[in-house]
This record gives sequence, structure tokens and C-alpha cells, in this order.
Amino acid sequence: MNNSITRRKLIKTSFCCLFAPKIFTKNFKIENTKTIFGKANKSKKYTIYWGDIHNHNSIGYAKGSLERSFDIAKSHLDFFALTPHSQWHDMPIMEQDKHQTWVKGFEETKRRWSDVQKMCAKYNKSGEFITFPAYEWHSSFYGDYCIIFPYDYPPLEILNDVDALQKFARKNNAIIVPHHPGYRQGRRGGNFTYLDTEVSPILEIYSEHGNAEKDNVLYGYIRHSMGGCWAQNTLQYALSLGCRLGVVASSDDHLGYPGAYGEGICAVLSENLTRDSIFDAIKRRRTYGVTGDRIKLNFNLNGHVMGEEIPFVKKREIQVNVSGWDTIDKVEVLKNNEVIHRNFPIDRRVTSASWNKPIYLRIEFGWGPWATLEMPRICDWEIDVKISGGVLNEVYPCFQSGPFEESRRNLIKKLSENLCHITSYTSRKEAFAEKPTNAVVLNISGNPETKLSLNVSKPNNMEMTKNLKELVSQNEIIFTGPFPDESILIHPVVFSEHFNTEFSFIDSETSNNVDYYYVRVMQSNGQLAWSSPIWVGKD
Repeated sequence: MNNSITRRKLIKTSFCCLFAPKIFTKNFKIENTKTIFGKANKSKKYTIYWGDIHNHNSIGYAKGSLERSFDIAKSHLDFFALTPHSQWHDMPIMEQDKHQTWVKGFEETKRRWSDVQKMCAKYNKSGEFITFPAYEWHSSFYGDYCIIFPYDYPPLEILNDVDALQKFARKNNAIIVPHHPGYRQGRRGGNFTYLDTEVSPILEIYSEHGNAEKDNVLYGYIRHSMGGCWAQNTLQYALSLGCRLGVVASSDDHLGYPGAYGEGICAVLSENLTRDSIFDAIKRRRTYGVTGDRIKLNFNLNGHVMGEEIPFVKKREIQVNVSGWDTIDKVEVLKNNEVIHRNFPIDRRVTSASWNKPIYLRIEFGWGPWATLEMPRICDWEIDVKISGGVLNEVYPCFQSGPFEESRRNLIKKLSENLCHITSYTSRKEAFAEKPTNAVVLNISGNPETKLSLNVSKPNNMEMTKNLKELVSQNEIIFTGPFPDESILIHPVVFSEHFNTEFSFIDSETSNNVDYYYVRVMQSNGQLAWSSPIWVGKD
């Protein structure tokens, strides 16, 4: 496994001729020495790529221009599928004629489908940024699906039942992804009776709707009118029925912000960054989902990666490697939906040798006036971050979608070994999960005397310098002005011992039943990751 750091070149965006580095990720290589069903093969190496395959803008009934969506997606993601709302064959008549929101949105999607196709084709560049044509299909009875195509200029078909949708997907080599499955069946929740894993190899475990792993979980279904999470429509229930599903997370954001922090991001284990390779990885379930922090997750069972199926074997050697953006609270391995192993890396001690590896430092900014004060302003930020006596290896974005502003952007610019410039904006208006902040995470090689300097030019001129040793056991907060002005929070240093963990163990089984294993990760800041399962034994 290679955790070497690479720095991507600056990528020119289409907004005001600014340059934004397409930064973060490490080339996190994952080796797989066996093919599906255990036949020996030459070693394969996979890289984790990040994307959003469920996102909306004004083409449909959400917000934001078509150009804005692709501009934002390219600035910080590896792949992207815009999924305009297209149809709802069994849509109810709503009070105050609110169903007209969908009716008008579907008309807009039909009218501008050719524009979506052209934009998708324009932005797709192998090795740089991958796009997929896609759209969303609603159904109260069958549940909602996103259909994703592996080629440019697919047709937009109006289909009135899931059998027709599945047939259409097979004909076009497309996949259809059940999303927000956890609502009750009949209220646009998943209908696993009609699920066809041949064309639906993955399920959306998390989005802005919430967490569909099981009922009674962190980030449950709360934000919409379809009720809470129904246990019979969760991932764990589908797996218990024998459905062989991988998992993804995607935002379902309606403010035109692909990859919005906290709303869900999809990770794909792919051999390279091409449309064919990414799509093939999704079909083979080499996928996992994260809520916001891009937690790197490698999960192997007898040398097989997530998503694979292998014949029955008594001895199962399980290997897990996790690299987060914050302190890892715990990593759990589940077998048939039951936890069989827990790892707690937080117990590791920090020593002077801890400085020999890069550390993480999170800078969070926003807050602002209490909502009751009715001061719904948008605060613009311009922040220079300088590192003295150390090296700034990478900068990771934690930018949320709200508030919607067509012309504003969250960008990390002027990235060098000692300096980065952050352009951002925050507000309590439309803040996801009522958290009116944005953040960046710095990956720094340094020592206790390494200096972190902040030079803020917006919203007010201010400066602050701290040695890293001052941020080991405490944080720092600075305010941009008197109450109720905005503030900046510098979180404590997080050492490699706390954001990295790896472990292995043996699980033995004498029964010839089919077993499935998957991994769940939780950071101390509440950010989660879930792997796709690995199945052992065949029906």
C-alpha cells in the first residue's frame, strides 16, 4: 500500500478566470491479488476516486445554473453525475397544488435535456474529470432511482413502472441506483420486492435525506415529508434478504452544489480515472460511502476487495486500513449485520516520534448572528494560511452547499508548500443541518515549533500566529468583530496515530451458509464511512 503524497496541478476554472488546485487526494493504492471467485490473477492496483452521482440544479426544480454545477464539481471532485428530476408516474395531487413544483420541473428537464447532454460531454476528460449523463426517476410505489449512463447523449425516456425502467437500463448498459431507500414503501421508499441487482448493483446508503444503514442511527431521516426511516427498507434488511448490494453516498443536494460537505460523497476503487473504469468499478460494487470527510478505507477478506463474492472458505482473514481526516473513534467489522470486531485507535499514545509523520489541522469558520436576530447575512471570507518551519502537503475542502449563491464560489487557491488562500462564504441561511460553517483540513509536515499564521482580509483585517505545540491539547477561537460577528475555530492537532488505523483478524466459520461482511467507520467529529460488503459462499 502506497500512501505517498502527490500534488495535482492547478486547474483553471470557468469562473472569473480564477485558478483552483484540484487538490487532495493521496494516491491511495489498494492491491488485489485475486479476481472474483478466487482465481489467481496478476496483482491489481486501485486508486480511490471521489464523486457525486446524485445532485440537482435549476434543470428540474432545484437551484443553480447548469454551468455552476459542473464548475463546482470539477473544482473538487473526480467524477460527477447531474441527475435532473424527470418524471413521477404515480405522483399524488398535493394540497395547495404543490405537485405543480414537480410538474414544472419535469417540463424544464425535458426542455433542456439536450443542454445537459452537451455540458456533460464537454466536461468529460479522461484522467482529469469524469462525467456521466443521468436523471432521476420517481415512484411512490417502487421507490426513487437515479439512472446513470456510461456514454454521451442517451435518451430521456418516460417510463411508468420499474420493470420498464430496468429493461431500459439493461438495453442501454446503464445502472439504476435506489436512493433514499429508507422511507416507508409507498412513500417513495425502496421496494425490494422489485429490486434487480443486475441493474442495481449499489444502493445509496446516505444522502442529505439521512442514513439508511438501519433504523435508529446517527443522522436518521428527518428533513423531508416522507417520515422517518422504516427498518424494512434499510441496507441491513436488504442484505438479510439476500440482496447483494454495494453502497454509495451522494448528496441529493438541491442548491446546485455537487459534493456538498456533510450530504454524502461516493468513493470508487478504480484502476484509472476514465469513464469506462469508474463505471465498471461501480457495477462491480468496488464502492463505499462517506458523509463528508473523505475517509480512505481499504477492506480485504482473503485478499479480495469490497464488492466481491468468493466461494465458501472456513478461514477468513480480514484486513482493514483506514485513514481519516480527524480522530477515528472506532472501526467496526460486521458479519451478517452483527458487529464481530471493534478497533479503537484513539487509545494510542502520542510521543515525540509522532511529529515524524504529517499531522492534520482543521480550520473552521462561520457561525455569525443567531437566527432569532433575523440578520440573515452572507459573510465573505478571504484567508491566507501560511506555514513556517514546515511543509503544507495538502489542503482538503469541507465546503457545504448553503447558502445558494450563483456567483459565489468556495475555492482553495495559491496552493504551495507554505501557503494557501481560501475564498469562501458562510451564512445561517440554508445551512445544512443548521451548521453555518465551512472548513479546510491542512496536512502538515512539521514539528512543535512550526508556525501557523492566518491573515484574514475578509470580512475584516486580522492576523494570528500559533506554534503547533500550542494546538496539541487545545483549540483557538478568534472573532472577526464584536457580538454577533463571525468567528474562526482552529481545532487541535490530530496526529497520525489517531487518524490512521489498521488491523487484521481471523474469522472462522463451519456453516456452509452465505455470509457477508462490511466495515463501518466513525470519527470523533461524527463523520462516517461504510464499505460495500464482501460475500463468502454461494447460494
